Amino acid sequence: MTTNCIGCGREIPAERAELGYTYCTAPACQARYRQGPTVTAVAVNKSGDAFRVAAPDEIAARAAAGELAPKNTGLGTQHVDTPRVPAPRRAPRRAARPVTPAWTPAQENIVRLYADMGLSPRQIAERARQNTPRLAVTEALAVRILSAPRR
Repeated sequence: MTTNCIGCGREIPAERAELGYTYCTAPACQARYRQGPTVTAVAVNKSGDAFRVAAPDEIAARAAAGELAPKNTGLGTQHVDTPRVPAPRRAPRRAARPVTPAWTPAQENIVRLYADMGLSPRQIAERARQNTPRLAVTEALAVRILSAPRR
């Protein structure tokens, strides 16, 4: 069974004719007769668009029927005025005292010096214990100093 293209008259392969095509794969015939699916983007509130693949007439009919309309548009829109209750008075806040660090400038200097050399807090504590035992630098103190902003 041979079928000819309705546009140019060339013979259509049997496999293509069995699928129901009446035109060939030449670019001119494809441009003239090909009808691909129509993809319509439906906007959805607070999320990405929903895509529908259907014929334009079907999309128009579904939209007219309200299938693509926003859902739950009336939820939470009824406002009932409630009487206002005055908030209790609060005592004025006191000015916050400046926070003084729990370490001395000498401790901070030695910890930051060793940290700049690339030592870990554990290594900093060991080195400080050997070289400056009077500063009493511990691993926990080294971590607190390194976590705080520079003075």
